Amino acid sequence: MIEERGRIVALEGEAIWVETVQRSGCHGCAAKSGCGTGLLGDFWAKASQVRVAVAPEPLKTLALHDTVVIGIAENTLATTALVVYLLPLITLVTGALGGQWLGSELWAIAGALGGLAAGALAIRIYSHLNRRNPAMAPQFLRCESAAPCAVVVTPAS
Repeated sequence: MIEERGRIVALEGEAIWVETVQRSGCHGCAAKSGCGTGLLGDFWAKASQVRVAVAPEPLKTLALHDTVVIGIAENTLATTALVVYLLPLITLVTGALGGQWLGSELWAIAGALGGLAAGALAIRIYSHLNRRNPAMAPQFLRCESAAPCAVVVTPAS
């Protein structure tokens, strides 16, 4: 299970809204203070909110601003990442090869753009077909009320 900590920003009937802070992949690196990528990641870090369904029993104990841990299964993340990253690449290359087979570089470029658009459309359809799939939704794992979720904001100099 891939886990992420977040802060509860709203309570609904059978769900909560959790705000998480998106960070760059090297956020935990020891050299991040001297690394340009780490600094840019901190600069572009932004909060996102996600709706998470919660069973009635744990929902009774949750309050606004509690720190919670939400998660998604590894295989769900891996499958979705493959679809989102690999499918447009495959359709782009296939379109470019098909265009090249038609005879010119201009056709190859048009085929690549068409393949990329087809890949984007296929991802949109995949997303639409899986919008109600509970495996694709984040799951409430636990509350960490003893450790508040702090988002550090540094003033611009």
